[in-house]
Order: sequence, then structure tokens, then C-alpha cells
Amino acid sequence: MMSNTRILSFVALAALLVTAGCATSFSPEMVRNEIVRQQGKNPREAFELNLGRFTTLLIKQALAGEDGEIPFKGLSGLELAVFDAPVESGPALDVTQIPVRGWEALIRLHNESRSGMVLVRGGSSLLGTSDTKARIADLVVVGSGSHQVVYARLWGSLDPDLPTALGDVLREDGAEGVRSVLSRLGEQE
Repeated sequence: MMSNTRILSFVALAALLVTAGCATSFSPEMVRNEIVRQQGKNPREAFELNLGRFTTLLIKQALAGEDGEIPFKGLSGLELAVFDAPVESGPALDVTQIPVRGWEALIRLHNESRSGMVLVRGGSSLLGTSDTKARIADLVVVGSGSHQVVYARLWGSLDPDLPTALGDVLREDGAEGVRSVLSRLGEQE
């Protein structure tokens, strides 16, 4: 028979293993809390957009080009938040300080003018095709510049090149570039 101490140790170890496997739960509220933590105040303004499976499908069809090419093929949902959080002096907000568990960090950058990260988790191989690249199931990009903090979460069966493409935009154009690229999903031309 096990002693109480061994039982408690086993329960504590099991709880540690369960919580260690939990992934960081990203959301606009979580990013807003990080802004408040680092700047000591709420962002001046915020724009938040949450598109589920049906709305995303309608927008993708409306944005399909004349050749039938659908932007962000495989996208099932999008959560986008843009916060007006200007930095009066000093470096940009450092979004790389956000604790990350259960996500693979593909890109992490921080300098005086910007910071950002691109994170992925989950995926499966394309079935029924010769493509051996794994699709991305869940992607988060967070970027900060001198005026804005941008957060986006995309899910579905995403192209494995999408994280690299968004990372390139983040490096070259910062948070404003990411906002511009992702906000095109919300526009109907």
C-alpha cells in the first residue's frame, strides 16, 4: 500500500506534467494585459476582429482573384487585434516577454524600434496529395512598433510557408506591415 506522502508526491507530479503540457492561451485580452503590464496603462484605442469558420469562408470567396486564387487558402478562422499603444520615449514594447508554452517559436525579434514573434503549433500532413510538407493548424503573430501592437491568430489547415512570409513582413515592415497584410481579409473589394 502507498503512503500518503507517496500519493501526494504522485498527485503533485501528475499535476505538474498536466500543467506543463498546457499551451499558452493567446487572445486579444492577454495581449492587452501585457501592454498594461509593460506600459502601466491601457491602450488608447483598440480594434478587434474575430472571424469564425463561416464568415472567413465568405470573405475568402469574396476576395478570390479573377483566376480563382483564394488568399490565405486553408484558413478557417482569424482573430485580429490592433492596439494603439504609442511609446513616448525609449524602446518599443517587448512582446517577446510574453510567456510562451506549448508553441514553437519560429521568429523572435526585439530591437529599439520593434519586437515580434511568430508562433505555430499543431499540424498534419496533407492527405491525398504528394505534398509531404506539414500544414500548420494554429499560428500566432504578435508585433509591436512605436505606435501599435498587433496580435493575430490564424487557424485551419494553413500553408507551411505562411509563418515565414509573416515573419518576413514583421522584420521588414513591423507591426504596421502585419496589420496591413492581415486586415485585407476584412476588406471586401
